[in-house]
Amino acid sequence: MQRWRWQRGLGETLDHNHEMFASPRCGRIGLVAMPYFMAFEYLAPIVEVAGYVILPFGWLLGLIESGPFLLFLAAALGYGLCLSLATLLLEELSFRRYRRRRDLLRLVGVAVLENFGLRQLHSWWRLVALLTWRGRPQTWQSAPRQGFQAAVVPGTQA
Repeated sequence: MQRWRWQRGLGETLDHNHEMFASPRCGRIGLVAMPYFMAFEYLAPIVEVAGYVILPFGWLLGLIESGPFLLFLAAALGYGLCLSLATLLLEELSFRRYRRRRDLLRLVGVAVLENFGLRQLHSWWRLVALLTWRGRPQTWQSAPRQGFQAAVVPGTQA
């Protein structure tokens, strides 16, 4: 649900500030930031999910040869992996939050695993949000926490 809200919030922000899009009088925000967010953040799930669906079907139907299909698959997964690992590297170089090497290696493992399912699921959630928003105002419904129990402080009664 949170990913949906973020994507819908992005759409609402872009819609609310549409006059800035490609406007020289808004400087770099209008000429660079707004087109970037529209093309690479807001509309990207359409292309991503279409690729996840169309390319395997094209391969299964024999419309795409195995070599180019596997090369594209390797490039897509490699690109996602590079993004994840570069982000982790920048985090570590900037903040040095992980004191133990074991913790850092665990994060590297998770960064690798996220590219096999989670990244694709994330794209799906973003696409659903993009398609269901269609300019309607955001409703921020309360999401009550579940599964948490009251903490008991040692030496006190529950």
